[in-house]
Amino acid sequence: MFKRRAEDSGKNNLFQFAFKIFFVHIINIIVFLIVGMLLVNGKSIGIVVGDEATVLIITLICLAIYLVLSYLEGWRRGERDHNLVLYGHMKEQKNRGFLAGLVSQIPGLICAVILLFPSASFNVARLARYFYIHCNAFLVSVDDMLAAGSIPDILWSLCYFLPAVIPVVVVGIAYRLGYRSFRILDKLMWKKPDGKRENIR
Repeated sequence: MFKRRAEDSGKNNLFQFAFKIFFVHIINIIVFLIVGMLLVNGKSIGIVVGDEATVLIITLICLAIYLVLSYLEGWRRGERDHNLVLYGHMKEQKNRGFLAGLVSQIPGLICAVILLFPSASFNVARLARYFYIHCNAFLVSVDDMLAAGSIPDILWSLCYFLPAVIPVVVVGIAYRLGYRSFRILDKLMWKKPDGKRENIR
C-alpha cells in the first residue's frame, strides 16, 4: 500500500549519496551569508567586530557546521546500508562513504584545477574562484592568507585542493562507524558498567 523510498530499498545509487554530501555546501553558503550579515550589521546595535575577527568567526562556525552535517549524513547512510545488506537488498560496499565523498567534490576539484592555470580566461577563473570560496566558506581565512601572500607559492595549490580531502575523510570514517553502529557520543556520555549486567527477565 505504501511505496518504499528508493534509499530504503537499496536502489539508491552513489550519486544520490554524493549529492546529499554536496548539499551541505549549499547549507554552508546560507550560513556564511547569514553570519556575515549579522556581524557586519552588528554595528547598528552596538556590537563592533573587527575584520579579522569576523573572518575567524565565520570560518569556525562554517567549519563546525560542515563537519557535523557531513558526519551525520555519512553515519546515517552507513547504518542504513548495513541493514540493507543484512536483509539482502544490496551488496556490501564498506568504502562507499569514501567514494561518495570524492564524487561530491568533483565540482570543487574542477574549480581548483582551473585556478591553477593562469592562462584561463578572467571570467572563467573568476567564476571558479567565486564558486570555490562560497561553497567552502570555512576556508575564507585561508583564501585571505593566499591573497595577502602569507602562504608560500609552493603550498598554494595544496590549499586549494584541501576542501576535497575533508569530506572524503569525514564521510568515509562516519560511514564506517555507522555501518558498525558505533556512536562516538555514546562513548563520551555513557560510562560502561562494571562487571556483567544482571538479566532481569
